[in-house]
Amino acid sequence: MRVAVTGGTGFVGAALITHLIDKGFEVRALARNPDRFDAPQNITVLRGSLEDEAALSALAEGADVFFNLAGVTHARKVDEYQRTNIDGAARAARAAAAVGAKLVHISSISARAPEVSPYARSKHDSEAAIRAASGDNAWLALRLPAIYGPGDMVTLPYFKLVKMGLALEPGTPTPAHASIVYVEDAAAAIAEAARSAPPGAVYEVGDERPEGHAWSEIGAILGEQLARRPRAIRVPRALIGAYHKTIIAVESALGRRPSVREGQVNEFFHPDWVARSALLSDATPWRPTTPLKEGFAKTALWYQKNGLL
Repeated sequence: MRVAVTGGTGFVGAALITHLIDKGFEVRALARNPDRFDAPQNITVLRGSLEDEAALSALAEGADVFFNLAGVTHARKVDEYQRTNIDGAARAARAAAAVGAKLVHISSISARAPEVSPYARSKHDSEAAIRAASGDNAWLALRLPAIYGPGDMVTLPYFKLVKMGLALEPGTPTPAHASIVYVEDAAAAIAEAARSAPPGAVYEVGDERPEGHAWSEIGAILGEQLARRPRAIRVPRALIGAYHKTIIAVESALGRRPSVREGQVNEFFHPDWVARSALLSDATPWRPTTPLKEGFAKTALWYQKNGLL
């Protein structure tokens, strides 16, 4: 089977490509910079982006499944979310529809609360965009929760804090909970969705616990893997807000792409990012196989081996 992938140089996209190749799929991937791929057997890399309709058409040619993982998580300007996450997703859907390839679009659990941030809004609207652009072609969308694992630079600062003995959590009126999935489990979920999930629906991907994990549990489990007993600190919203504004101002002055996004404070203080409705695990045989304790141990080991922790 031949599959097309956008976003293959990203954290989850790279894991998906590895998973697909291991399962014997012939993979075509799209990248702005093909040199970022160590091109193994069974992968063809095309130069392009979601803004390039010709490249998307070439990518989709002959594909049975089109995986769209490309997107912007930290935009310099809000309209970048529209151009990439919404308009780009629609172009990917049209390219898939033109050749009859099943579209698997990767969204975010934040799409469930589009009011919290421009990013969440863009992921919510991307689902409507691919639905409209697909027409009669088969499509589905997956709302991924927090994803972690070896190679992830987003969660590294949290690992460092816990190693220092600090486990920060949002100071919400009731303890905040979230689903959190190991990256190899996420890749397997995406592949299984393409294989067996009924099309024309949006699915949420959860972890091994129906109620997810409280932040206090996450910190304690990670601390156990790092031989620490971190002190749980409930951080006030105003403090995180001031910190984010400072980071954004400094990075903007230096011309850097922001490491925190507009509305990310709202995302952090949202009390419930647990996958609860239209669960992929109810629609398919997929189940997460890596408990948080095991996944944290593997991730910490990777950071340590690479001199990062």
